[in-house]
Amino acid sequence: MKKLITIILFIFSMQIFAGQYQVIKQKNVTLSKEQIDLENKKIEETVSKYPKKVLQEMISYYFSVSNKVNNEMSKEEKESMQLLSKEFSSFFSEIFNNSKFNIKTVKYLSNRKVSVTYEVVILDLDKILDEKEIKKRFFKKYGYEIKDAEDFFSLSEVKKWIDIMNEMLREGMRNPKNYVTDKVTNELNKIGNDWKFKDAEKFEEMLKKMK
Repeated sequence: MKKLITIILFIFSMQIFAGQYQVIKQKNVTLSKEQIDLENKKIEETVSKYPKKVLQEMISYYFSVSNKVNNEMSKEEKESMQLLSKEFSSFFSEIFNNSKFNIKTVKYLSNRKVSVTYEVVILDLDKILDEKEIKKRFFKKYGYEIKDAEDFFSLSEVKKWIDIMNEMLREGMRNPKNYVTDKVTNELNKIGNDWKFKDAEKFEEMLKKMK
């Protein structure tokens, strides 16, 4: 589970939304202003949608592999894994939707390669999802101690655990002190007629090998 969350946090670092930003061209770039305006729109669309797609695929793949590895699971165990997959997608989508990503610079390194610099304002999960606090709230609300994240949760326990996490997420979102700001630079390459993150290609290759 912790490895999954680490991957998800990396995916967050790729997420961007469009805004007013500076466009820079290297001398070797031969695109016209009209062409750059068109490419900018494609870049904005790619960087606003692709990370969320990768996130959903990673969560789905993680839980599907868990189901295959544990092919002797009971019906309840399989239902628990399915619920976790669904709730994790919803949980991290909520974080996506409540984060701010502002493009600062789009630098054309060539006609088919750009460097994008952007500012990220996003929830610090370490602050809002403290493991001790989760266990404390769980015990207070349900009267017994929650299992460790690596252990199996029954269907009823999954629902209770997710309920506590969503409660802490809603509270955390209301406090500005729980957000962190960082400036990130990523490279995008034009493959065919589409723009893709340079590192995203590695993710896709990794997924293909693992399937």
